[in-house]
Amino acid sequence: FRSWWPVSCHLIGKDILTTHTVYWPIMLKAMGLPMPEMVFAHGWWLTGRDKMSKTAGNVVDPMAFADRYGVDAFRYFLMAEMTLGQDASFTEEGFIRRYNTDLANDLGNMLNRVTRLIRSHCDGRVPEPGAETADDARLRAAALEAAETMVRAVSDMRLDRGLAGLAGVLREANRYLEITQPWTLARQGDRARLGSVLYCAAETLRVIGGMLYPVMPGKMTELRRTLSLEGKEPEFASLRRWGGLTPGAEIGPVQGLFPRIAEPKGNKPEAAPAKPKEKTKEKTMTTPAEDGLITIDDFRNVTLKTARILEAERVEGTDKLMRLTVDLGAEQRPLVAGIAQHYAPESLIGKTVVVVANLKPAKIRGLESRGMLLAAGDGTALRLLTPDGELPPGSRVS
Repeated sequence: FRSWWPVSCHLIGKDILTTHTVYWPIMLKAMGLPMPEMVFAHGWWLTGRDKMSKTAGNVVDPMAFADRYGVDAFRYFLMAEMTLGQDASFTEEGFIRRYNTDLANDLGNMLNRVTRLIRSHCDGRVPEPGAETADDARLRAAALEAAETMVRAVSDMRLDRGLAGLAGVLREANRYLEITQPWTLARQGDRARLGSVLYCAAETLRVIGGMLYPVMPGKMTELRRTLSLEGKEPEFASLRRWGGLTPGAEIGPVQGLFPRIAEPKGNKPEAAPAKPKEKTKEKTMTTPAEDGLITIDDFRNVTLKTARILEAERVEGTDKLMRLTVDLGAEQRPLVAGIAQHYAPESLIGKTVVVVANLKPAKIRGLESRGMLLAAGDGTALRLLTPDGELPPGSRVS
């Protein structure tokens, strides 16, 4: 299976690339191996709009970068970011953005949610699937089609297109969990349907993890070990068939497959120095008019941002409070919210919500809360406000 993938180190820098291009055939001949009939070379890596060059001093050391962030994640970025045959731009900010979106938020989050639910409600073993529903069938078809697309993409030398298809299935799988709500099925005691949902989600991870194995062999070995596939390298024939996981197999531990990377603060543009204020009459805070209306200036004082929930747990000794850790893009924050009567902790993991980001920190039951979730309710039901569509954490709401 791995032999289908082109052997490419994606070496960065003109001198390194030229040296390996020249001496590669010589090394093959010295080892008595046949000469390649065709060599497919990728384009230039750019820094912004400029070609990387040792002379210009803008070369990225690939070994140091791989040591810092992991060779698997680095390889994924290089293959996903570049259309082979064309130039591509490389920035650390771009790497972190793709890493957090594709690997931490989608793949890592999906694996954490599924394995946590299986441990909590299926005795830590792959459940037996029941009758397939339309939602199950859609996810199954999407996963198998993405596997076929990946193979065609390798033949066409369009690895970026194939990886984009796999990333799309992971987003679809996370939406599948939101639609089927296995945590609610567990609370209702619907064991048969719960088993089907969790099996379908875990089987999707088997297919996607197998297709990603040539790109990230180290990380995908960990993923496959978690799914009781330890010691087995994926074979394409098995990835074309649904139902490769064995019901009853014990789920292994997983320790943060792709922990989020905080965006370096130094990469953010510095704020322009404030202009000296003209001496004017001191403004006083106005109170809302009798009709309850506020001005646009009042509204501008509130900063609303999207946030992805990373952790959730009930606050001991209370019925209403939930302690959350949310990702705001550039940072992670603790929040305490009175939503425990309306949401199970596992149902919140991975959900994108809207928060008041510039609220003064407060202590609630001794716990720090740095922000406020937005929710709507009618006195009996309460629902968190979420964006209409996929948005990265930290997006400004206006």
